[in-house]
Amino acid sequence: NNNIYDRFRNRLIFPIKDELSRTVGFSARTINDNEKEAKYVNSPETPIFRKSKILYAMDIAKDNIRKLDFSIICEGQLDVIAMHIAGINNAVAPQGTSFTSEQAAILKRYSNKVYICFDGDDAGRKAILRAIEILLSLDMEPFVIILPAGEDPDSILKNNCAEELQNLVNNPIPFFDFLLKEKF
Repeated sequence: NNNIYDRFRNRLIFPIKDELSRTVGFSARTINDNEKEAKYVNSPETPIFRKSKILYAMDIAKDNIRKLDFSIICEGQLDVIAMHIAGINNAVAPQGTSFTSEQAAILKRYSNKVYICFDGDDAGRKAILRAIEILLSLDMEPFVIILPAGEDPDSILKNNCAEELQNLVNNPIPFFDFLLKEKF
Protein backbone atom coordinates (compact mmCIF):
# COMPACT_ATOMS: atom_id res chain seq x y z
CA ASN A 1 0.00 0.00 0.00
CA ASN A 2 1.43 3.52 0.40
CA ASN A 3 2.07 3.50 -3.39
CA ILE A 4 4.46 0.54 -3.22
CA TYR A 5 3.77 -1.98 -5.96
CA ASP A 6 5.48 -5.30 -6.57
CA ARG A 7 5.96 -5.22 -10.34
CA PHE A 8 7.19 -8.85 -10.49
CA ARG A 9 4.82 -10.53 -8.03
CA ASN A 10 3.98 -14.19 -8.72
CA ARG A 11 6.57 -14.35 -11.48
CA LEU A 12 9.78 -16.15 -12.36
CA ILE A 13 12.45 -13.44 -12.71
CA PHE A 14 15.22 -13.48 -15.32
CA PRO A 15 18.17 -11.08 -15.11
CA ILE A 16 18.79 -9.40 -18.45
CA LYS A 17 22.44 -8.80 -19.28
CA ASP A 18 24.17 -6.84 -21.99
CA GLU A 19 26.90 -8.31 -24.21
CA LEU A 20 29.46 -7.64 -21.47
CA SER A 21 27.45 -9.66 -18.88
CA ARG A 22 26.36 -6.56 -16.96
CA THR A 23 22.83 -6.83 -15.54
CA VAL A 24 20.80 -4.03 -17.15
CA GLY A 25 17.24 -5.06 -16.32
CA PHE A 26 14.88 -7.87 -15.45
CA SER A 27 12.13 -9.80 -17.16
CA ALA A 28 9.54 -11.80 -15.28
CA ARG A 29 7.24 -14.53 -16.58
CA THR A 30 3.94 -15.27 -14.91
CA ILE A 31 3.74 -18.57 -13.03
CA ASN A 32 -0.06 -18.47 -12.99
CA ASP A 33 -2.27 -19.07 -16.00
CA ASN A 34 -4.19 -15.84 -15.49
CA GLU A 35 -5.27 -14.56 -18.90
CA LYS A 36 -5.80 -11.07 -17.48
CA GLU A 37 -2.08 -10.65 -16.77
CA ALA A 38 0.65 -10.14 -19.33
CA LYS A 39 2.74 -13.28 -19.80
CA TYR A 40 5.97 -11.27 -19.43
CA VAL A 41 6.70 -8.03 -17.58
CA ASN A 42 10.01 -6.22 -18.02
CA SER A 43 11.93 -3.55 -16.20
CA PRO A 44 11.03 -0.10 -17.46
CA GLU A 45 13.14 1.25 -20.31
CA THR A 46 16.19 3.22 -19.18
CA PRO A 47 19.28 4.59 -20.94
CA ILE A 48 21.01 1.22 -20.35
CA PHE A 49 17.98 -1.04 -20.84
CA ARG A 50 16.35 -0.65 -24.22
CA LYS A 51 14.39 -3.78 -25.11
CA SER A 52 14.79 -3.24 -28.84
CA LYS A 53 18.59 -3.32 -28.47
CA ILE A 54 19.00 -6.29 -26.11
CA LEU A 55 19.10 -10.00 -26.89
CA TYR A 56 18.56 -12.41 -24.01
CA ALA A 57 21.63 -14.65 -23.45
CA MET A 58 23.79 -12.80 -25.99
CA ASP A 59 26.54 -12.52 -23.39
CA ILE A 60 26.84 -16.31 -23.12
CA ALA A 61 25.99 -17.16 -26.75
CA LYS A 62 28.24 -14.74 -28.65
CA ASP A 63 31.39 -16.89 -28.62
CA ASN A 64 29.45 -19.94 -29.80
CA ILE A 65 27.74 -17.89 -32.50
CA ARG A 66 31.13 -16.83 -33.80
CA LYS A 67 32.55 -20.38 -33.53
CA LEU A 68 29.57 -22.11 -35.18
CA ASP A 69 29.03 -19.24 -37.64
CA PHE A 70 25.30 -18.96 -37.01
CA SER A 71 22.92 -17.73 -34.34
CA ILE A 72 19.48 -19.02 -33.41
CA ILE A 73 16.74 -16.59 -32.42
CA CYS A 74 13.93 -17.95 -30.28
CA GLU A 75 10.80 -16.20 -29.01
CA GLY A 76 11.43 -16.11 -25.27
CA GLN A 77 13.74 -16.77 -22.36
CA LEU A 78 12.42 -20.26 -21.56
CA ASP A 79 13.00 -21.31 -25.17
CA VAL A 80 16.59 -20.05 -25.03
CA ILE A 81 17.14 -21.81 -21.71
CA ALA A 82 15.77 -25.05 -23.22
CA MET A 83 18.17 -24.71 -26.16
CA HIS A 84 21.14 -24.19 -23.85
CA ILE A 85 20.10 -27.16 -21.68
CA ALA A 86 20.03 -29.23 -24.88
CA GLY A 87 23.61 -28.13 -25.62
CA ILE A 88 22.62 -25.62 -28.30
CA ASN A 89 24.58 -22.69 -26.92
CA ASN A 90 24.20 -20.17 -29.74
CA ALA A 91 20.53 -19.33 -29.04
CA VAL A 92 19.25 -15.88 -28.05
CA ALA A 93 15.86 -14.15 -27.84
CA PRO A 94 14.50 -10.67 -28.45
CA GLN A 95 13.77 -8.92 -25.20
CA GLY A 96 10.08 -8.24 -24.77
CA THR A 97 9.58 -6.96 -28.29
CA SER A 98 9.34 -8.29 -31.79
CA PHE A 99 12.71 -8.94 -33.38
CA THR A 100 14.23 -5.60 -34.42
CA SER A 101 16.80 -4.38 -36.92
CA GLU A 102 18.96 -3.24 -33.97
CA GLN A 103 18.97 -6.80 -32.62
CA ALA A 104 19.80 -8.15 -36.08
CA ALA A 105 22.74 -5.74 -36.29
CA ILE A 106 24.05 -7.13 -32.98
CA LEU A 107 23.88 -10.67 -34.38
CA LYS A 108 25.59 -9.59 -37.61
CA ARG A 109 28.71 -8.63 -35.65
CA TYR A 110 29.19 -12.31 -34.80
CA SER A 111 27.80 -14.12 -37.86
CA ASN A 112 25.85 -13.33 -40.98
CA LYS A 113 23.78 -16.51 -40.72
CA VAL A 114 20.66 -16.68 -38.51
CA TYR A 115 18.33 -19.60 -37.82
CA ILE A 116 14.85 -18.47 -36.82
CA CYS A 117 13.20 -20.80 -34.31
CA PHE A 118 9.86 -19.28 -33.38
CA ASP A 119 6.82 -21.13 -32.05
CA GLY A 120 4.97 -23.52 -34.34
CA ASP A 121 1.73 -21.49 -34.33
CA ASP A 122 0.23 -18.77 -36.53
CA ALA A 123 1.76 -15.95 -34.48
CA GLY A 124 5.15 -17.65 -34.68
CA ARG A 125 4.90 -18.02 -38.45
CA LYS A 126 3.98 -14.34 -38.85
CA ALA A 127 6.93 -13.38 -36.64
CA ILE A 128 9.21 -15.53 -38.83
CA LEU A 129 8.10 -13.58 -41.91
CA ARG A 130 8.87 -10.25 -40.19
CA ALA A 131 12.27 -11.53 -39.01
CA ILE A 132 13.19 -12.71 -42.52
CA GLU A 133 12.41 -9.25 -43.88
CA ILE A 134 14.62 -7.59 -41.24
CA LEU A 135 17.51 -10.00 -41.79
CA LEU A 136 17.41 -9.64 -45.57
CA SER A 137 17.42 -5.85 -45.25
CA LEU A 138 20.82 -6.20 -43.52
CA ASP A 139 22.16 -8.66 -46.13
CA MET A 140 22.07 -11.54 -43.67
CA GLU A 141 21.33 -15.22 -44.41
CA PRO A 142 18.09 -16.36 -42.74
CA PHE A 143 17.13 -19.99 -42.29
CA VAL A 144 14.03 -21.34 -40.58
CA ILE A 145 13.77 -24.16 -38.06
CA ILE A 146 10.31 -25.63 -38.54
CA LEU A 147 8.73 -26.70 -35.26
CA PRO A 148 5.70 -28.99 -35.01
CA ALA A 149 2.35 -27.20 -34.70
CA GLY A 150 1.78 -25.81 -31.22
CA GLU A 151 5.33 -26.55 -30.07
CA ASP A 152 8.24 -24.39 -28.97
CA PRO A 153 11.81 -25.37 -27.98
CA ASP A 154 10.86 -25.59 -24.30
CA SER A 155 7.93 -27.97 -24.92
CA ILE A 156 10.01 -30.11 -27.30
CA LEU A 157 12.74 -30.50 -24.68
CA LYS A 158 10.17 -31.35 -21.98
CA ASN A 159 8.09 -33.76 -24.07
CA ASN A 160 10.77 -35.38 -26.17
CA CYS A 161 14.49 -35.00 -25.63
CA ALA A 162 17.52 -32.88 -26.36
CA GLU A 163 18.29 -35.01 -29.41
CA GLU A 164 14.93 -34.09 -30.99
CA LEU A 165 15.69 -30.41 -30.51
CA GLN A 166 19.21 -30.86 -31.91
CA ASN A 167 17.77 -32.72 -34.92
CA LEU A 168 15.46 -29.78 -35.69
CA VAL A 169 18.38 -27.34 -35.41
CA ASN A 170 20.49 -29.52 -37.71
CA ASN A 171 17.84 -29.38 -40.44
CA PRO A 172 16.82 -25.77 -41.03
CA ILE A 173 15.31 -24.79 -44.35
CA PRO A 174 16.40 -21.83 -46.46
CA PHE A 175 14.14 -18.81 -45.99
CA PHE A 176 12.97 -18.94 -49.61
CA ASP A 177 11.64 -22.50 -49.15
CA PHE A 178 9.75 -21.30 -46.08
CA LEU A 179 8.28 -18.38 -48.02
CA LEU A 180 7.15 -20.67 -50.82
CA LYS A 181 5.52 -23.03 -48.34
CA GLU A 182 3.75 -20.19 -46.53
CA LYS A 183 2.50 -18.35 -49.59
CA PHE A 184 1.19 -21.31 -51.59
